[in-house]
Amino acid sequence: MAKRVIMAVGAHADDIELNVGGTVLKYLEHGYELVYVMSTNNMSGRWNHIRPDGVRDGRLPPYFEIQPQRKKEAAAAAAFFGTTAIHLDHPQRHYTRADGSKAEVCYGGDRPDCVKENEPTILTAHEHPALVKRLADLILEKDPEVVLTHSPVMVDMEHTTTCLLVAKAYAMAVEAGYTGMMANWLDIACGTPILYYGRTFSRWDSFVDVTKYWARKLDTVKFHACQIPDPSRMEFPDWGPACGCGYAECFTVAHWGKQPHYTAGLAAELAANQR
Repeated sequence: MAKRVIMAVGAHADDIELNVGGTVLKYLEHGYELVYVMSTNNMSGRWNHIRPDGVRDGRLPPYFEIQPQRKKEAAAAAAFFGTTAIHLDHPQRHYTRADGSKAEVCYGGDRPDCVKENEPTILTAHEHPALVKRLADLILEKDPEVVLTHSPVMVDMEHTTTCLLVAKAYAMAVEAGYTGMMANWLDIACGTPILYYGRTFSRWDSFVDVTKYWARKLDTVKFHACQIPDPSRMEFPDWGPACGCGYAECFTVAHWGKQPHYTAGLAAELAANQR
């Protein structure tokens, strides 16, 4: 019997662990394999630390400092999940220069040496058929039971456009014969009431019970120490009680695919937990 596979596509190092780390751990324990994909090149981001007074603080290091660190942390997290990180390396929309100033990556404009001239950023990668096809080919090659990625509406545009890239690649793969399903995870930031979109785009139609795996999920977040030096201080949305369990990770199923009906596994749990 073929190995059952989950593909998770996150925009940045730490997105997979924060949003679906519990789901991944649960189904690895059930014999699945993980395809761990980063859509961006991770050249931007704060490097945080906890001050002696307990307050989280940080700085914006230059791209040539933060990028290797974030990729190193992604590699360690992927190894913990028993796999290796696949980097699509679409440039982020901005970066920090060596002098500490910030720059936006635009066509014909300023760019760091890790970005090719006129290379599309993650904001527009979904508009380039060759880039969509590259991800579609990966889906066809790995043949996951479920493709997991960000929600369509999110305050971080790199999350939103990663979702667009995955959605178009998924559709292309389906046209080529792929039969798996696609589900959008509810980003944890969507749980912040009213701050961004209120409740309008903070809904879900299915969930995975990750109560047993919550503590280990936080352990996986620790791999991304430059972003989250102390996961125990994070406030996660209180979705568990709404789902009738201790802790839950929530999803909107974009497409159920054409797979046989499973009586067990991730697809079956998502089907059983529809709201």
